[in-house]
Amino acid sequence: MPPPTSPLPLRLRRLIPNPPFYAAAAAAARLCHSDPFVSSSSDDESPLADELFPAAGAPTLLSVARSLANSPSPSVSSVLGFLRRLPTDASPHIFPHLIAALSRSPRPLLALHLFLRPPTSAATTHHSFNSALVRFPLPPHLLPAFFSHSLRRFPRLAPTLLSFNLLLKCVCSSLVPRNHRLYLEVALRVLHHSIPRWNLSPDKFTYSTVVSALADAGQIDDAVALVHEMVVDGVVAAEAFNPVLSAMLRAGDVTGAAKLFSFMQLKGCAPSPATYNVLLHGLLVCGKASAAMGVMRRMEREDVTPGVMTYGAIVDGLVRCGRLEDAWKVTEEMGRKGLAPNEFVFSPVITGFCKSGEVDRASRVWDAMVAGGVRPNVVLYSAMIDGFARCGKMTEAELLFEEMAEAKCVPNTVTYSSMVRGYFQIGDSSQALSVWEEMLRAGCTPNAVTYSILINGLCNVGRSKDAMMVWKHMLGRGCAPDTIAYTSMIKGLCVSGMVDGGLRLFYDMLARGDADPDVICYNVLLDGLLRAKDLPRAMDLLNQMLDKGCDPDTVTCNTFLREIEVGQGKGREFLEGLVVRLCNRKRNKAAGEVVMVMLAKYIVPEPAILDMVLRGVCRRKRVSRVIDKCWDEIWKF
Repeated sequence: MPPPTSPLPLRLRRLIPNPPFYAAAAAAARLCHSDPFVSSSSDDESPLADELFPAAGAPTLLSVARSLANSPSPSVSSVLGFLRRLPTDASPHIFPHLIAALSRSPRPLLALHLFLRPPTSAATTHHSFNSALVRFPLPPHLLPAFFSHSLRRFPRLAPTLLSFNLLLKCVCSSLVPRNHRLYLEVALRVLHHSIPRWNLSPDKFTYSTVVSALADAGQIDDAVALVHEMVVDGVVAAEAFNPVLSAMLRAGDVTGAAKLFSFMQLKGCAPSPATYNVLLHGLLVCGKASAAMGVMRRMEREDVTPGVMTYGAIVDGLVRCGRLEDAWKVTEEMGRKGLAPNEFVFSPVITGFCKSGEVDRASRVWDAMVAGGVRPNVVLYSAMIDGFARCGKMTEAELLFEEMAEAKCVPNTVTYSSMVRGYFQIGDSSQALSVWEEMLRAGCTPNAVTYSILINGLCNVGRSKDAMMVWKHMLGRGCAPDTIAYTSMIKGLCVSGMVDGGLRLFYDMLARGDADPDVICYNVLLDGLLRAKDLPRAMDLLNQMLDKGCDPDTVTCNTFLREIEVGQGKGREFLEGLVVRLCNRKRNKAAGEVVMVMLAKYIVPEPAILDMVLRGVCRRKRVSRVIDKCWDEIWKF
């Protein structure tokens, strides 16, 4: 990025202290009295006296700087006192460690000031510049401005490709749902404009960083295009292909992933163990167990030994596709092959059993894990506590929570959220609020899920006004509510008879764009409108639901049938009309589910309706393949 002609942006200038650096250093030293380098009585009293500093060699000073940088909580006065006592010809390799120490101190902006106003010109090196890029507490969108300003301020400082790679890593690792477009534009501008201006060529780390960011943001087509651009530039790296393969498989595009994998091999890029892990996990999540077994056989042919990470990917994929028993068998097979499962392998198994309501099975897996010498981490504790809480076993959850504290494992927001949900579930709202207050005292910041649990619990016990206060507090903190939070609040308003308030909140959700309503949200509003005998607005909302691409489910149909006179044929007329509208929108699976609801209610559809659904659901070739497969299975016996 060439030196810019514009001055430093105002937002960045505001982050830089105005007083000279040494004045700030002296002020910080006077404020800190319990410091290993600066004594409470005098700034000159220090383990390394002033007269010893000129005699100290560069290795000694460098080791002290490293110890300050590696300190768990660096003291500002220690760093600044050490800095003031440095000789004028001190090695420039010392300053990156001092910048790292200050960036982790209670006053991190002093690190920025040290870099921009160094004591000597020799202090500004590529090492200090790269350390500054990684360490400084600047918002990601200000990093390019800092990058440009640094090059303008220090003309002798020419950026290397490592500097640009660090800049891209900092920008791309800070992607958030609201601003990912902004950050991706910055990353692509650095890749396509800034790096070539300095006569540098992107390497595999450059491309893989940007490709991974595009894939994580859901821009799969752009990620694939950038991979092709990388190959044209003569760079081939599995690190760039892996995130795109993972994103494709997450989206269910197995065919596209297979084509990209073939293209990867065609260009001479050998799959890495991480590539196989991505394929195994993604194929299992997509329900392609046979294809996943083919990948395993390929690994055997190529003498790629599955490691713990590979087995972990298989276990997680099996859990995600609902095959818990198979996942546990794979975990047991690891032990027979001499591989000890770690906490990352046990975590999906325990989580899967807990979410499926089999908390007793999860407890047995927990006991086997502890007996195998695996120390539970906060994820495992939270999963087990959540399983007990979902089943209403709060006594067991409390015991495990106490055990977690005794093991010096700090509970996080997920842990507290599970406890709050469990107490609300057993009707103990006062204890749930006590846990909430304890969470705030512990310094855990509530997220959208935590707020959703609290709002839903308060609404279920009839405290809609308190729930509304929590809702306003959530918005005041800048926490964007998710679909569950909106649904909980809308349900509370509808149950309290404030259906119009629920509708206003629903349209506010659509206008803000923070979350998209799902079928549960629509069902809550439809139930409220129909209980209020407002059938016209319920029908309008149903039409809007269909237009938004949200398919009705059994609850939707039963909600309408409850208010429509089925005996006079109106229920049949309504459901047949719903089937026709779904078929016209090519949503044949949802139409078939509505037909199943009709048959369960002994409402026989017209032959033309059945013919419409069957033609949409059944494909002649697919049906023929299924019939042939059935005959093959029969003849095996």
